[in-house]
Amino acid sequence: MSPAGRPTADPHPHRARERSPYDTFPKTRGHIMRKTSIAAALPALALVVALSGCGSSDDESASEDGLTTIDVGISPFQDTYLPIIGQEKGWFEEAGLNVNLRSLAWNAAMPALISGDVDIAVNNTTGVVSVANADPEVVYAYGWNPFTEGSALMIRPDGGLETIDTVEDRVGDHDEARTEVIESLAGKTIVTTLSTDMGKQINDALASVGMDEGDVTFLDMDPDAGLAAFLSGSGDAYLGGVPQRGRALEEGMEIGLSGPDLAAPPINGAVTTRSFATDEEDALLAFIDVMHRIIRYCDAETEACATTITDRLNEETAAGLTVEGFAEYWQNIELYAPNAAAAEEMILDEQGVSYWKTTWDSDNAYLVETDAIPAAVDAETNFLMPQVWQAYVDTYGADQTDY
Repeated sequence: MSPAGRPTADPHPHRARERSPYDTFPKTRGHIMRKTSIAAALPALALVVALSGCGSSDDESASEDGLTTIDVGISPFQDTYLPIIGQEKGWFEEAGLNVNLRSLAWNAAMPALISGDVDIAVNNTTGVVSVANADPEVVYAYGWNPFTEGSALMIRPDGGLETIDTVEDRVGDHDEARTEVIESLAGKTIVTTLSTDMGKQINDALASVGMDEGDVTFLDMDPDAGLAAFLSGSGDAYLGGVPQRGRALEEGMEIGLSGPDLAAPPINGAVTTRSFATDEEDALLAFIDVMHRIIRYCDAETEACATTITDRLNEETAAGLTVEGFAEYWQNIELYAPNAAAAEEMILDEQGVSYWKTTWDSDNAYLVETDAIPAAVDAETNFLMPQVWQAYVDTYGADQTDY
């Protein structure tokens, strides 16, 4: 049992997970509606901010104390801030790494990687597919965090939209309810962050019932700014990250749709450059090993893990995520692989809860269809997880259990 009184997560949490109505992403198609749309953009935060306890980005790869220095971009969400645990515990140093953690807005992570400001970004497949045409050096190296149920379309309780649970109670069929909820978005304004996994989630949902982005109006904003706008009355629905979801619930908003009822789940992990993955393979594998260790720690000591993450997150954002909220979400609305065996089963296995190719193909389809990229990105060249996974297992093994 964890200090919070909840059972310690199984090393393969998805095996024991009860089947939910969201486990199969429906492929229903509805009528096609003609449309008009406008978009309002908010400038993205592109500033790279070094977190406390970090060194200079000008450090050489090999520092004087024999540690390999790497710069890692993390965004202010409860899942992508996990490397902070490794830094505070000294586990990166134990692994031979001097890790500079740099806090980045979600949509600034890929530009920072391309510019060389960071060596690794904790991001997802959508981030890679969105930039790989412009910079083929960007690759997805390794995943450990399927965002299975984490995405949620938030709606107002009195705003004219209904939750899928309400509609399902009325119509008696989950797939029919899902279609009705999505079609009810026609003519509505949705606040989200386009050209990221957030925008992709809602666009995939629209496409699954024969609609597209022209059927709705988007307000394209950074997640925190978008949430503030939504809570202030802008838009009819909002899709952001888990901290924003929690804050919206606290403010009385409701979950209209979530998880695979929106789209194939994003997969968070290590995004890097081909040259770094090749030239600094040992450092990359060591970083991955610490990430698995962090997850095992958070499985066993969920409350302590939650305290560290929420304290830092709430210092830097308006998320207001509580320790109780973090513990409730942990290994629940999104999954974390405690070792390589779990990562394989979740992500690399065709029957996995978050099979990578489904998500990769969905990324390509969305970004090509919306003209965000000129051509689909080939997984053979830019999805390196199978090779990196094998190299990791050869070095560290697949079934670690201790932290």
